[in-house]
Amino acid sequence: MQLIRPIALRLSKMFTQRRPERLWVHSCVALLTILCLLAATQSINRAIIDKQMVAATGIRASHTQIMYAHEIILIADKLAISDQSDISHLNEAIAQFENSYDTLIADQRWLRSFDAANSVSIMVQRFTDTAKRLDQATPEQRRNLAQQLNELYVEQGLQTHLTAATTLMEQQAHNDTKRLSSLQRAILIFSAIALLAEAGFVFLPTHLAVQSTIQQLQRQTATLRDSRSQLQQVNSKLEQLAHQDPLTGLPNRAHLAAYLEKMSKRKRTKELSILFIGLDNFKSVNNSAGHDCGDGLLIAVGQALQSCIDEDHMVARVGGDEFVVVTDEPAKELIGRIRASVTDPFDVKGRRIAINVSIGYLEFNSKDADPMEVIANAAVALHSAKSLGENSTQLFTQSLRVDANNLQLLQTEIDDAIKRGEIEPWFQPQIRLCDGRLHGVEVLARWRHPTRGLLTPDRFIPAAERAGLIIDMDHTIWRSAMAHAVLWQKEDLWRPCISLNAAPDTISDPYLIERFLLELQRSGLGVDQVNIEVLETTLINGADDMAAINIDSLSECGIGLELDDFGTGYASLSKLTQLPLNGIKLDRSLVAPLPDAAADSVIRAILALASELGLSVVAEGVEEDVQAQHLNDRGCAIAQGYGYAKPMPAAEFRTWLEKHAKTTLRIPAPDTQFIQHT
Repeated sequence: MQLIRPIALRLSKMFTQRRPERLWVHSCVALLTILCLLAATQSINRAIIDKQMVAATGIRASHTQIMYAHEIILIADKLAISDQSDISHLNEAIAQFENSYDTLIADQRWLRSFDAANSVSIMVQRFTDTAKRLDQATPEQRRNLAQQLNELYVEQGLQTHLTAATTLMEQQAHNDTKRLSSLQRAILIFSAIALLAEAGFVFLPTHLAVQSTIQQLQRQTATLRDSRSQLQQVNSKLEQLAHQDPLTGLPNRAHLAAYLEKMSKRKRTKELSILFIGLDNFKSVNNSAGHDCGDGLLIAVGQALQSCIDEDHMVARVGGDEFVVVTDEPAKELIGRIRASVTDPFDVKGRRIAINVSIGYLEFNSKDADPMEVIANAAVALHSAKSLGENSTQLFTQSLRVDANNLQLLQTEIDDAIKRGEIEPWFQPQIRLCDGRLHGVEVLARWRHPTRGLLTPDRFIPAAERAGLIIDMDHTIWRSAMAHAVLWQKEDLWRPCISLNAAPDTISDPYLIERFLLELQRSGLGVDQVNIEVLETTLINGADDMAAINIDSLSECGIGLELDDFGTGYASLSKLTQLPLNGIKLDRSLVAPLPDAAADSVIRAILALASELGLSVVAEGVEEDVQAQHLNDRGCAIAQGYGYAKPMPAAEFRTWLEKHAKTTLRIPAPDTQFIQHT
């Protein structure tokens, strides 16, 4: 009784089980069991068929062997009593007899059917050897051979062995079939029992559980009806989150697209204006003041933009530091108000942060415009505005879209162009103003595009930067330029001094030092023969101070460093004192107005500052002799520009070196040639 009670309790639980998830497991187990039993039955059926086929093959081969043995003996007896010379039938019978025996014993499963497999094989071999000798035997010898064949087959037991093998094969096949059939019946009986058990222990509890679940769902449905208002509130909040920027609370890109779509369906007489606004150098705010201040600045800018428009218009945040304003007010009037609203620094977490904005804009008819295309066009205009410098404004035109598409196409082509060597170094001489001798060369990049012709850096550098290939492109140009310089040195044309341009990403590359020094060592140039030119924007936007670290490391290795395009950026004077620079390059915009008095004042101030800091000065864009003379009088040491020579490919520059590397140069008067003094 003590054993029966727990079992009864378990059965009762199983029948009253109301957990469908458990019953599904039971159902799956039961179904798997049935499938396994069916698979086992199928496997046994297959095994029975295979056994029968193997047995049939063996028995057929054994009978065939006995038949051909009889045929060999009959043919031998005929040959013994006649003078027949054609024994082709005998050879064919011998071959069939051997093939049958080989087929039989090739299957290891039949070896156990021969009690004396080795002796049978010997007897078979003797039998076939004796039969083959009939071919060349004399009549007397044939009679003896025929008698030997009969003795081997009958008296020595070959017939008995072959017949016994057939009988054993038949008996073994019968036993295998009987055993497998018994196993099959047992499995079928077990399958029937399993089906009955499944019906009693799985399907009945499942039925009860389904009924229980239906009742529970009915109760839950009643509860859900009571909480419908709460669900509606939750959906409203989710809808708001899906269309709202979580930081600023402004509409996001999805809300903006829906808003423009809605506006396109309205009947309007005015055109809409869309302004795509980006904060200039916002990354430096995050790096210097921290991300909390950066987030606070974004919130403050969003509020300032909202104050510039009416309530029925929209300000949306569509990116990290990018906002979009949609209004029916003329764009130029709104741009003026926006710039006025961000002129004063913003108070953010106890700090005053100044920021400039770049704006791309367009005016469009909302009925004919695709919202996403409008946003994309405004973004193109903003990108163009940023390329013009900080605090710039750009109206969208179709030419900007064409340029953007071309840039995207170049972006897809530039990787292969670098690998194929289509982007190559060009060389522009730098001349000492004191004596007119060659000082060095600046290495510039040109792309020999297979279909677009010769492209200048302003066409493809942005594509390389977007494609993330600017670092590889810089190093490729550097390697090629150093290889040409070493060749000119070996030819005793000139001891080179080359200036290499480095993009901001290249200077900030953590692997710059190892990679550049390895390339320099392989080239064979000395460290005093190479300068690297750094843009002012590199110093301003150096996000993690990696640029400053690399500049320090290059200086410690003896590499000269120059600040390129000085006077066009916003690098603080402290940068000139903090970094180990060797020189600065005056931008052509400062040189072009010379000898204008105002421009002269700026030049003299920069040269005085450079002299105090011990920096050399290279003036770019020198095209007239009066400019060169004026710079020389003010103490500028080196000049480069079209007045002396344009940038040249390597082969053309080599020819230029042959003529001018060891001569004195000055800028010729208009319509004259260079004057050289040896």
